Amino acid sequence: MKKFLYKSSFINFLRHPWQFVLSVLGIALGVAVVVSIDLANESSEKAFKLSFESIAGMSTHYIVGGPAGVPDSIYRKIRIDLHFKKCAPVIETYATIPGKPLPPRTLLGIDVFADEKFRNFLSHLESDNSTKLNEFFTARNGVLLSQLTAEKLALEPGDEFFIQININQSKVKLLAKLSATDEREQQILDQLILCDIATAKELVNMPHHLSRIDLIVENDQDEQQLKKITAILPPGLKIKRSQTRTRAAEKMVKSLHLNLSAMSFLALIVGMFLIFNTMTFSVVQRRNYIGLLRALGVTQFEIFKLVLFEALMLGILGTALGIVGGIFLAKSMIRLVTQSINDLYFVLAVDKLFLSPWSLAKAIFLGIGATALATLKPARDATLAPPRIVMSRSLLEYSIHSNIRKLTGYGIALAILGTVILFSPGRNIWISYSGLIPLMLGLSFMSPLAIKVICAILQPLTRKLFGTLGKMATRGIVTQISRTSVAIAALSIAVATTIGVGSMVKSFRFTVQDWLQNLLSADIFISPHRLVAAQSSGDLQFSLAQKIGQFPEVLHVNYYREQMIESEKGPFIFLTAKMGKHRYKDFKFKAGNPDKAWYAYEWKEAALVSETFAYRFRVQVGDSVELPTDFGEKKFPIVGIYYDYGSDLGLASVVYRTYRKYWHDDKLSGILVYVRDGYSPDSLMAKIRKLIPPDKDIVIQSNKSLYNRSIEVFDRTFLITNVLQTLAIIVAFIGVLSALMAIQLERSREFGVLRATGLTPRQLWKMVLMQTGIMGLIA
Repeated sequence: MKKFLYKSSFINFLRHPWQFVLSVLGIALGVAVVVSIDLANESSEKAFKLSFESIAGMSTHYIVGGPAGVPDSIYRKIRIDLHFKKCAPVIETYATIPGKPLPPRTLLGIDVFADEKFRNFLSHLESDNSTKLNEFFTARNGVLLSQLTAEKLALEPGDEFFIQININQSKVKLLAKLSATDEREQQILDQLILCDIATAKELVNMPHHLSRIDLIVENDQDEQQLKKITAILPPGLKIKRSQTRTRAAEKMVKSLHLNLSAMSFLALIVGMFLIFNTMTFSVVQRRNYIGLLRALGVTQFEIFKLVLFEALMLGILGTALGIVGGIFLAKSMIRLVTQSINDLYFVLAVDKLFLSPWSLAKAIFLGIGATALATLKPARDATLAPPRIVMSRSLLEYSIHSNIRKLTGYGIALAILGTVILFSPGRNIWISYSGLIPLMLGLSFMSPLAIKVICAILQPLTRKLFGTLGKMATRGIVTQISRTSVAIAALSIAVATTIGVGSMVKSFRFTVQDWLQNLLSADIFISPHRLVAAQSSGDLQFSLAQKIGQFPEVLHVNYYREQMIESEKGPFIFLTAKMGKHRYKDFKFKAGNPDKAWYAYEWKEAALVSETFAYRFRVQVGDSVELPTDFGEKKFPIVGIYYDYGSDLGLASVVYRTYRKYWHDDKLSGILVYVRDGYSPDSLMAKIRKLIPPDKDIVIQSNKSLYNRSIEVFDRTFLITNVLQTLAIIVAFIGVLSALMAIQLERSREFGVLRATGLTPRQLWKMVLMQTGIMGLIA
């Protein structure tokens, strides 16, 4: 008997191949979206951790300074005067290889003898280590690359090539290649350009400073030494734990990964509606067959197992195809994810896809688990109903119609619950996302009532316009509400997703456009070439701003200095600016009196912070922000909170006059030029270019050009959101198509009767098309 039952399931699939294919495809797409995003997130996180691991090595702490870095003398005092050998000097920055389609690499300058306890990179030299080691110290501008990077660049030891660091291009020589023993080492080495610290100082133009000093603190004796080191540090230098740096970077990408995961789960939820559709129609189509089985003695539990078996077959096949499709889709998703990370935070190169067993296990659990969950109700309906009711279609429809009030009540309660969750105050975004599920389910439960009301309104109109066919089309939706309501609910969620995500992105884009138009009031913008939006090299000389200000065409010259601060609570952007009072009106305040805030900002050493900063660090007007100055930590009172969309890390700002008082730094990150009326910005840009040496990569652009580039970054950031939105719509479309096909298959006898009573094929086609069109309109 069991063999016969399971054989009947396969026969049912063969009798309805298109419905079977569409169902499997819908499940596969839903799973593929989740798998692709999960693998992209996992791969980028893995690459990020390997990158930071390769740079931090075995260090437990590090010493960091202000914009200029850490003086060389501090390293000498620690190593020689305090006899602390577990320290290593480091130069670290980003470098690109001009003209080559490769992601930026991390240029790492190390002292080989001091660095052996931290990072043993030279053990990866291909051959003849002693010769290569001598060259590493003596060769001018000599560097090491991974074997894979060298192959991509078609370089052999002895070849010369150019690298670019900030605004400077330098010719370097490949001394040797570093070989890896496994994929993990390959991933680490492939992100590096390694050189001796003396070479790095020359390339980065830091003759008397270091990026940081790494420390290893392993025991109580080291802890005592750490206290001595702290005592000799001058103001402006600070010891931090290496874990702090990693956690800070993890926080940067957390929200991005969170939102992508939420969008992928939305596609899976839409896929669950598809599974529910499929299994509901499978039961409905075979109600007579199931009724006969029940009448012949097949037990309720056997019927339940049969329906669940069919669903699991679809789920297993769809999940398997989804995992394979997700792996291929993840390769494209990785590019979009890493592009967003590079645009917003820091340089990250992800060349390989990491197939995490946990990600694949989660996909199997979600795909098959979602299938089983979505099948419980149709399986229960097929199990509990007596044989006579199972075989009666009218009783099924009567049951739905009689329960519309109850379903609507449930729907209203769920919708209210979801709305309360969404609008409740709180900072946990997962709680907010969880409010979407009861809201969507609530609206779905209300779909039968909505169908009846809308069809009652449309029926007179369709009858007047299309006669009897119009009335039959509208009425048929209501008479088959047990099937049409589920299809309409699934389609309505897809429509809601399209409108919701589209409106969010468009609204945010409009806000950013308005903000940029106010912000970019200058005519010309001058800045170093940036690899990432959050990076600011500060390579412009203050003297350049002074020379530009002497041109007769120039009305005003404003300038700013920008740098990232790694605080204990997370990273943020520290911005200091000199700007005219005509710019004050361009800033919109969320909190604080603008007039009083600007006065305190200018003359009382106060700070302004962005809305994002205030939210992330939970501060308000009257609180203070602590900044690491060259004279030690100093608190600046917060006098205003303004809207800013340039960084989700948050900005804290002091006036340039205050900055120069507490920081010994005269470098600039950008210069803004206002042109007098009657003069051409283009001709002035040509004069400014003559002030800049040709080997310096400094970007001079108009406000229109900068505006367009900023919008390009915005569009790239939300490109992956649009891709996921499209995939969710495709899943929903397949679900609706499958549902409509099932409805038409079920009505084959009804269509035969209509044809026998004189309805032409054209009229039948017109009625079906009209009915599906009305269903789409209702959705």
